Amino acid sequence: MKTSVENVENTVRDATDPGELTLARLLQELPFRDAGVAGPTDVALTWCLPWEQAVSGTASLRGVLVFARGEQLTEAGLRRLGDRGAAALLVSGPAAAADPAATSARLPVVSVGAQVDYHEVGRLVAELALAHEAHVLRYGVTVHRSLAELLYRGAGVSALCHQLARLSHCAVAVLDADREVLAFARAAPATLDEAEVARTLAEEPPGLVAESLHSGHGPAVVGDATFGGRPYTCVVAAIVLGGRHDGWVLLIEPNRPPHPHDLAQHRVVVEQAVTIVGTELLRMHSISEAEERARGDFVHALLHGRFGNASDLRARAAHYRFPTDCDYAVLVGAAPEGSVTAAMAREASRLAPQGAGQTLAAAVGDVLAVIHPFDPGRAATPEAADAAVAAYAATLERDLGLRLGKPVRIAYGRPVTGAVRIAESYREARIALRLRLRLELPDVCGFHDLRVYAALVELAGTEPGQTFARDLLAPLRCGAAVGSELERAVLAYVECGGNVNAAARRLHVHRNTMLYKLDRASRILRLDLREAEHRFALWLAYKLDLLAETTAAVDRELGPG
Repeated sequence: MKTSVENVENTVRDATDPGELTLARLLQELPFRDAGVAGPTDVALTWCLPWEQAVSGTASLRGVLVFARGEQLTEAGLRRLGDRGAAALLVSGPAAAADPAATSARLPVVSVGAQVDYHEVGRLVAELALAHEAHVLRYGVTVHRSLAELLYRGAGVSALCHQLARLSHCAVAVLDADREVLAFARAAPATLDEAEVARTLAEEPPGLVAESLHSGHGPAVVGDATFGGRPYTCVVAAIVLGGRHDGWVLLIEPNRPPHPHDLAQHRVVVEQAVTIVGTELLRMHSISEAEERARGDFVHALLHGRFGNASDLRARAAHYRFPTDCDYAVLVGAAPEGSVTAAMAREASRLAPQGAGQTLAAAVGDVLAVIHPFDPGRAATPEAADAAVAAYAATLERDLGLRLGKPVRIAYGRPVTGAVRIAESYREARIALRLRLRLELPDVCGFHDLRVYAALVELAGTEPGQTFARDLLAPLRCGAAVGSELERAVLAYVECGGNVNAAARRLHVHRNTMLYKLDRASRILRLDLREAEHRFALWLAYKLDLLAETTAAVDRELGPG
């Protein structure tokens, strides 16, 4: 049984006229062996029309051979044919009858004997043109079948690329939408280096190839390119399926100039390849997205502790080669306008330092969540672990910010031991992130950095702590605008350590206005704010209130459903 490549080669050899129909090819037929020719003969022909029909119409005559009897020729008719772009004129009759056409027409003129009639010429043009189209169709079907067999077997983009190189006897590259080389193959003898091709395409696409790479639409485009200082002819077509642009198929012909027949074959190969290769890329994207969704589900389960038992956890972790008995830290990040994406999660995994296992990341709602396992040898102490997480968080915040062109805010929880405790670190990271955004802290922070909040978080979740904060702050919140102004004044005064002048500057008010507001607040609270103990009580109430609000919001987000 012959291989697909052999079938293609046989198809080429068996074709009677594999090239495009031209006037020169038509003149090889028996009726035109003794014809006189004036003008070029390399013009393409697609059809034949009689003189009276050609001169009476208004449509373009591109690719049309016009048949006329010598006595029919007129100066006005010849000008009309030239204006409408006729391919050539064939004059039947005495040779002298063609003289006006040879001198007046702006197109090639062929003179034949009177025995040649329109029906014979029209039949030959139609047969030869259709033979060319049939050859292209047969060749296209053969190429399509050989590639489809590989697609059906799931051979992959690399195998498809090698098959294209065998079919065309040229170098072939499959590029993604970013012009990076996904697969490369070359026919023997090797004349091209993959690294050179990739570098040239990544830096600046050459010649007409650049036009095709940027347009991303239409059939195959032929252009010139230079790789490694040597010129080549390239045939390139965009991979567009369902309106989605996934890359290009690029064929590099080493011969300069290439034979027209070879170039026509290469166009067919590339145009057939874009659909098959595009289908394979779509399948790869679907598999990748399915794996990402499954990995994201596993990350969600780790973050929320949603495993039936320890065996379930170990079984799923083994599938992702994720250790279950290491030290872990969870980092979370927020981006403007909820712009956290799966691409950011992949970037976070790529930036992770080498640890005891792979770092997992996923978009969880409007935040980025990252689970990073530690190498015990590199983070043997809590201080070393905190320093390692802080360095990774700072790198992540900087690089993701550069990638997005917008600021990204990262926070992280305290390291924990054992995968079953990852949910604890995640909750702390979410609390730390909310506090960072609320307090407008400029730098990356961990839960342990918020020392006061870390110490008070348990108290803020108890009824006595919440009651203490609510009862102490309630008098300042009982009014509308007046109450909020007094609350801001008291908070500024407490945070400035009882310094009236500093508090007044913070609020941009006069010192006397500040004293007036503090006096009113003291009467409402029934506390003398000049006493340090009372200021501490208010400071504690504010911290507990903020923590209670933050942890309640985080717990709602982390709750079931």
